[in-house]
Amino acid sequence: MTKNSKIKISIFLLFSIVAISFLIFFQNYTYNFFDKKNRAFFYYNELRDKELQLNYNILKASFFLYEDYDEIAKLQKEMDNILKKFQTMLQDEDENIADLLQTYKLQIEHKNDLIERFKTLNAAIKNSTMYLATLLQKIPAKISSHNRNTIISIIADIFLIKNSLDEDFLHGIAEKIEKLHARQVAKTKFFTVFHAHIKIFLQNFSKYKHILLEILDNTPQKTLEKIKNHLEEKYFNEAQKLNSIFFAIIAFYIIALIFILLLLYKLEKDNRALKQLQKSLEDQTLHDDLTKLYNRKAFKKDVRKIKQPFFALVNINSFKHYNDFYGNATGDHILREVAKILKKITPHHYNAKFYRIGGDDFGILIDEKIPIDDANLAKTIIEYFDKHKITFKSVEIYLAVSIGITRKRPLIETADMALKYVKQHSSLHYCIYDDSLGFFQRIKENLKKSKILKEAIDKDLIVPFFQPIIDNKTGKIVKYEALARLKNDKGFYESIFPYLEIAKEAKLYEYITHSIIEKSFAEAAKQHKSISVNISMKDIENPDMLKFFGKMFAKYPDIAKYITFEILESETLKDYEAVKNFFSIIRSQGSQVAIDDFGSGYSNFSHIFNLEIDYIKIDGSLIQNLDKDESARQIVAAIVFLAKKAKIATIAEFVHSKEIFEAVKKLGIDYSQGYYIAEPSSTF
Repeated sequence: MTKNSKIKISIFLLFSIVAISFLIFFQNYTYNFFDKKNRAFFYYNELRDKELQLNYNILKASFFLYEDYDEIAKLQKEMDNILKKFQTMLQDEDENIADLLQTYKLQIEHKNDLIERFKTLNAAIKNSTMYLATLLQKIPAKISSHNRNTIISIIADIFLIKNSLDEDFLHGIAEKIEKLHARQVAKTKFFTVFHAHIKIFLQNFSKYKHILLEILDNTPQKTLEKIKNHLEEKYFNEAQKLNSIFFAIIAFYIIALIFILLLLYKLEKDNRALKQLQKSLEDQTLHDDLTKLYNRKAFKKDVRKIKQPFFALVNINSFKHYNDFYGNATGDHILREVAKILKKITPHHYNAKFYRIGGDDFGILIDEKIPIDDANLAKTIIEYFDKHKITFKSVEIYLAVSIGITRKRPLIETADMALKYVKQHSSLHYCIYDDSLGFFQRIKENLKKSKILKEAIDKDLIVPFFQPIIDNKTGKIVKYEALARLKNDKGFYESIFPYLEIAKEAKLYEYITHSIIEKSFAEAAKQHKSISVNISMKDIENPDMLKFFGKMFAKYPDIAKYITFEILESETLKDYEAVKNFFSIIRSQGSQVAIDDFGSGYSNFSHIFNLEIDYIKIDGSLIQNLDKDESARQIVAAIVFLAKKAKIATIAEFVHSKEIFEAVKKLGIDYSQGYYIAEPSSTF
């Protein structure tokens, strides 16, 4: 993904986040707006209705003789609660409304005080009025009808005044009372009681009327109406803001939509360019950088499309030695030239595709629509290399190749089996695969080996055998190499080598290494003998294995000086720095290090010598034909010469005869190891 695409996508994501944020903000703002507005007008309506109900109940209490005050008290409490909520909601939002609410609160508190006074006066007036009504039935018979009528008239006026709240009738009552005082009736007990209640009414009515009218005054309602008007103005203004926000969001979304459309257009354009680039890069991933041939990945892709495959696996014989002896640059040149030659000499009408399958392995894949003469094609390739040399920087190199041919899937595996068959039979140069080569038999053998290996581990039947290494000058044994041996189901000890791949696949390799090293250390400590133990890159990269080595050195404090660690030359290529660090740690403990099978890998001399090693064990493939192979003799001589310059001791492996032993000594190799010297044994 390009930097511009990342920027565009980032902007798109930013727009999306902003858009979502706007939506969330607008939703919350709208919700809060309508929630507050609805609650505000709900509280307003509740206060207005409750106050009207309160006034109504006050009037009922004043008109009806038998009216309690429970409903009035309930309404007062409800109004107080509503007012508190109303004030809490608006106290920090609008100063004017908050002030009006405070005014309204004071007015309601004053009204409540008046109601309490009203209750007292209303009770007195109501009691006197009720009692006067009962006196109508108790007027003594001895009172004259004229006086009786006057008393009835006074009581009627009392009820009229109470219900009409008209004080003008009070003067008439006073005059009528004065007249009764002048008459004989004034001396009766009845009149005394009657006059006492009339007096209570006359003394309290003016206060009663004033308080009642003040309670019913609409000043609080006017204040509440002002609150309503302010609320309407407030929420109208906020609604305008809401509209502005809404239109701003709409505008933003329109702009965002335009931008997204432009971005999508640009992304589509970039995507087309990216697909073209991807196709170009994919083509690159299907080619080998060095030879420009198709690679193994391309082979796997192509082979699925072919119905009748013909596949030839071409291997450069002894390429590792050329690469090691002449250097990597020469090796690379050889690989490039072989790629060109294969393309040149393969008949064009086959429409063949060419691949670099591995390090020094090349593949020729043909869809066999017409029959191919296997032997003729193989001989054409082999004879070309026999007759033609490759030149690089004035160095002339003659190559030989081996070929495995197959038509049976899996092609690489079956062709490799045919190629291995060629390698095992030096008289052959090519081989055509058939089932008699034992591909499926090998699977059965692997299963059998896996069973034997697990049983050997369970029964502790994997032990070290020790093969002597002698000083070529003195003939004396200087150390032993610890070689893992497995006691098989027939009771014989055999090399662990055929089981190593099985061990790695079955996750048993680490156990075997532990067992051999621990037993070897124990024997070395007990016998005070110097031994070499083999380790792999897998061991070096395993933190648990490094801890194990530390425990072994701690368990046997004086063992380090007796131990040499051997690692294959080819293993050092995997992680050069890790190997170098490991060797440094081992040497600091007092142990020595050796490169095993030297001359079999891809590395050059300087690469290996920079590891600061103590020994080079020259590969057995170079040693075993030393008396007959001049090329091998020259390579070994070069190794010995450079090793002496670097003050590194050399050890010849696979010394299997007197002739080889004499050749080894003649070349100046320091030490020898092999069956001619001594076979591996369970004891020193």
